[in-house]
Amino acid sequence: MKLEVRDRPYDLYAVIGASLVLVLIILIFPKLDVIRIILGLPFILFFPGYVLICALYPERKRYFDMDGKEVPPPSDKDEEEQEEEEKGDESGAVPGTRRKDRGRARDGKIVVKDNGDDGSEWPKGKGLDGLERIALSLGLSIAITPLIGLVLNYTYDWAPDTLGIRLVPILVSQFAFILIVGGLAIYKRVRVPREERFAIVIDLKFPQDQTLTDKVLTVGIIVMMVLSVGLLVYIIVVPREGESFTEFYILGPNHKAEGYPRNLLLDESSFIYIGIGNHEHKNMNYTLVMTLDPLARNDTQPSFDNVTISRNLQPAMEVIVPDEQTVELKCNFSILEPGSYKLRFLLFRDGGEYRDLHIWVRVFQDGYLKNAAEERIEFFMAGVGGDPSLLPSVVDDETPLIISIGARNMLQEDIWANITFSIDDANIWMPLHGAPLSGIIEPGTGTFLETAFNTTSSWGPVDVALFLPEGEWSLVVDLRTASGSTKLVHDVMVVGT
Repeated sequence: MKLEVRDRPYDLYAVIGASLVLVLIILIFPKLDVIRIILGLPFILFFPGYVLICALYPERKRYFDMDGKEVPPPSDKDEEEQEEEEKGDESGAVPGTRRKDRGRARDGKIVVKDNGDDGSEWPKGKGLDGLERIALSLGLSIAITPLIGLVLNYTYDWAPDTLGIRLVPILVSQFAFILIVGGLAIYKRVRVPREERFAIVIDLKFPQDQTLTDKVLTVGIIVMMVLSVGLLVYIIVVPREGESFTEFYILGPNHKAEGYPRNLLLDESSFIYIGIGNHEHKNMNYTLVMTLDPLARNDTQPSFDNVTISRNLQPAMEVIVPDEQTVELKCNFSILEPGSYKLRFLLFRDGGEYRDLHIWVRVFQDGYLKNAAEERIEFFMAGVGGDPSLLPSVVDDETPLIISIGARNMLQEDIWANITFSIDDANIWMPLHGAPLSGIIEPGTGTFLETAFNTTSSWGPVDVALFLPEGEWSLVVDLRTASGSTKLVHDVMVVGT
């Protein structure tokens, strides 16, 4: 039985389709673990490299003689030639050796196909055959996936709530690469003439012209590829005995790499899990430090059950981890000063800094961070750039007043909301079409914005810049959903210059 895929690039359609199915399953049915594993392994280890190879080499492998003229592949033989090889010639040559002693007549020209005693050579090939494509696809995928992760790692500081190395950004980035490069591969392949186009040929039996040695080598290549993939998985899961390293990670309250605390009130306690895995082949004594400023003074604690952090004070503790064991610490912490912080977790070994992790948190004074829509939305007012410490209380009439408005969806569902911003009691309303909003807003005037807080990202912070006349004013931000209204109010005094 022989199956040939040449007229349409069904292989590329299948790769893109399987990737799309995996994305939908993870986003809509995240508990289908078996299907996620079945589709996830090729999604990571094969699909990226395969679409790239198909984009670079849309043609089939072709062979050329010494004069640059295309000739049939060395394995192609006429039936008469094959019969001659099997029976031998009149001179008593051993069957299977005549191909090596002579060339092949084609269009009145002899094309030598083996590296014989007369110094003749096989025809030279251009392009890739099926096995070469599979091997290169595996190798390139192993290179492409970490590079995508490396790029995502540098996006975390741009939007800590949505970017970085986490499931959804990795999934979307990998799928985008497969979709874009796969689309380019489809475009390039359909532009190649049909007879020159790469085709997938599936033949369930060995070719008749292959010797026993050829068959054994083919099976050996397939077995070695399977063993290579298995060995790669084994190396990833079970590190070699000679390697020494330390795992260091932080998890959210649900014991997953998500749901980290982002917005806190002053003195409000929140918690995360800190994990330290010792693979150093000996018992280790580590020092764990939480800090907002590396120049802060150490405050040694027996545990992290209840610690406070400020710009001048950083808690530290000693952690002893036996060899080949992992210790997870529940860390309850609170921050004493309002602001937008890069909360760093430092792991020291042998007196030097060894590992470094961080998350971004905002700390608000009471009244500037509230839960809305039946506790499903965190809604806040801050200073420029979303920094709570930059929210001014006094400005002059020639300096713009800048505040930020933002929210964070707490559940895995879209929530529609209406946000209004006003000065005192507004009776004139203007729709907000873009951000940031800036200009002169008279008292009694307000703006509104209808939006949706989706399941994967936060909204804002959006900067609002305005000039106010001299006096005392109340800035009111109101978030309304189907479940009710939540207001944030900030009083500001404008003084004349």
